[in-house]
Amino acid sequence: MAKEVVGQWSAAIELSNVPVHVSLLPTGKVLYFGRRADPKGVINDASLNEHFTKAFVWDPATNTSIPTANEPRGTDNTPVNLFCAGHCLLPDGNVFIVGGHREDGLGIRQACVYNPSTNTFTAKPAMNGGRWYPSALTLPDGRVMVMSGSLENEPRYNPNQISQIWSSDTSRPNPWTEVVNSFNRGPGALPLYPRLHLTPKGRIFMAGPQQRSWYLDLKDANGADIKTQVAGGEVAGAWSDAGVERQARFRDYAPSVMYDAGKVMYIGGGETDGQGPTNEVEFINLNDASPKWTSSPSTNMKNPRRQFNATILPDGTVLVTGGTRGAGFNDLSNPVRQAELFDPAANKWIDMASESFNRCYHSVALLLPDGRVMSGGGGEYGGITKDDCLTNAQFFEPPYLYKPGQRPVIVNAPSEISYGKEFAVTLQSGDAIGKVSWVRLGSVTHCRNMNQSLIFLQRNQNGPTLTVTAPANANLAPPGHYLLFVLSNTGKPSVGKVVRISAPPPAVRLPRVAAVAVASTSSRSLQPSLAQYNDAIMAEQGRPPVVVGITPVCPYGLGPCWGGAYDGLNRMSDISVVCPVAHQEDSVAHVYLEQDNLPDLNKWRKEFAKTVNTSYEMRGIELTLSGVVSLKQDKLTLAGTSTRQELVLAPFTEASQIKWDVVAKAARPVSEGEAAAYERLADALAKHAAEAKVEVTGTLQKGEAGSFSLDVRDFKVLDAAS
Repeated sequence: MAKEVVGQWSAAIELSNVPVHVSLLPTGKVLYFGRRADPKGVINDASLNEHFTKAFVWDPATNTSIPTANEPRGTDNTPVNLFCAGHCLLPDGNVFIVGGHREDGLGIRQACVYNPSTNTFTAKPAMNGGRWYPSALTLPDGRVMVMSGSLENEPRYNPNQISQIWSSDTSRPNPWTEVVNSFNRGPGALPLYPRLHLTPKGRIFMAGPQQRSWYLDLKDANGADIKTQVAGGEVAGAWSDAGVERQARFRDYAPSVMYDAGKVMYIGGGETDGQGPTNEVEFINLNDASPKWTSSPSTNMKNPRRQFNATILPDGTVLVTGGTRGAGFNDLSNPVRQAELFDPAANKWIDMASESFNRCYHSVALLLPDGRVMSGGGGEYGGITKDDCLTNAQFFEPPYLYKPGQRPVIVNAPSEISYGKEFAVTLQSGDAIGKVSWVRLGSVTHCRNMNQSLIFLQRNQNGPTLTVTAPANANLAPPGHYLLFVLSNTGKPSVGKVVRISAPPPAVRLPRVAAVAVASTSSRSLQPSLAQYNDAIMAEQGRPPVVVGITPVCPYGLGPCWGGAYDGLNRMSDISVVCPVAHQEDSVAHVYLEQDNLPDLNKWRKEFAKTVNTSYEMRGIELTLSGVVSLKQDKLTLAGTSTRQELVLAPFTEASQIKWDVVAKAARPVSEGEAAAYERLADALAKHAAEAKVEVTGTLQKGEAGSFSLDVRDFKVLDAAS
């Protein structure tokens, strides 16, 4: 079809690395970096886990890339790998980068700033723990919220549940402010790269990937900082349930986009019935008195997608590029090359031209000042070939570039403006302007443009002079650099002009941090660590937990990919407490039941899937039960109780094993001791007159007519029954 209808893609250009992470700089250039120094080299553990970063800056004017003047380092001057970090632009135009890669699922504590003026990285005081897959959100006062990312310290691999706020205020002895633990009336185990948005009221809205939405408030209704006193200082913020859920349930590796002030769309992603991702798109208007997620078949994408990108365009439409429609984590045999465009005014999706490459996991898409969209990257993970690691990019030219009439030209505009103030824009002769849009500079990785937003500004035209009113406040547009576009009456945009909006006056007093929490090179948590919190819960329960075997579609294991499963377990009947730590080594979770009963695994699986779809598989349940064991009709039997029926004991076999080897992607081998446990129990029972009180651990099996059995993995004789 004609480019006036579906747009067109340029020929590919070569870059110096796979652009897994990209940020549009105030200079109009693009900072990018990948995972390895040589993405076309041998793919092995050593190359995939390099501990340094080769970053580059691409100049669209010359179509050339140059390396940054230095490589990022920690405060101890040790090189760091920024792969799988989070990033956003600061009010001064620098790029703030947090976390990174030690190995898959293990983050690092580093924080650094990239300065486009000097082309250099500068280390900043480290965070309270490692973060791999964290989100970074610029706040109305210019600070940065850093949330989630999996830990490098105990418990390894699990998401960091204590968020932090970065401040550039050099008068503070510690630039980090600690945020209230997410287990304190919050979502609990945080998902990786949580989908965060700043609402018009200044609240932080977490749209996904979990089913239920949450708010994190840093200020109360009177505008004062929310602070909670803890040992050694204060922590900021308060979590609250947003009271809304997405009907598509848990959806990871999918973008959410604030396409207008307070209006969010969550697009595709996840895994459904083992058949692949969804094409469902859900919408919420946070300006409403009682916001609700809504969806309709008429506003779903044509193509189901996972591992893709969504980019706001200057006319308010949203471009979706890349992804896979296949089942599993990243099925390269079923790519989606056709782009789609959502038009909020018409409330429908429109097919666009198809690109030439498979842009799936680790691909990016970024709006450029000239109105084109850069789509690049893909690959750079274990199990694929070097040919699937794409060091190139294509550029999509949307149909609006080919609309009739001349393209508007911004002849002159201020480089800096203030909130709520009018400013003048000089146009070329004959330009008739229909809209003025204000789009934040993008910073993209892993399906996420961290601070992507667009609003339309009020304007009044008098000949070649356009009088425009700046955003009313920093909730609508946090301080920093934006692309100012003017659009003709037909919707053709100008080339964007980079304009900075100044930071508002300093806010009221920030939470103080006691001297014990201050360090010259790192930030230490005031609140209990995740391991300490987990230990406290288990001590409080004082009984053996139920062990649930869970395998995520995410290849990095249950530890880092724990957030969705944690949410799903918390919604299930019979469960009263879910321990906050997922056990990465065996891919199991620990829960406590409301009473001493026998869970119905089939029922649990159905309830679990209602929340997580098929992004996780529940492999089985292991119970530790106490009671009288006796021999009945040549079978060992555990006596029932007032809440638990009698059950037959059986040998532990390979089919009984719920412990999982993440690397081998298979059940762990059954040990000799596990295989012989049943016979040893029978021998132990033979030493007693008739029966004995025993604590038995094993995998629960449900038989016909509601009967249960337990495959004995271990046991302990408590005493002989008289």
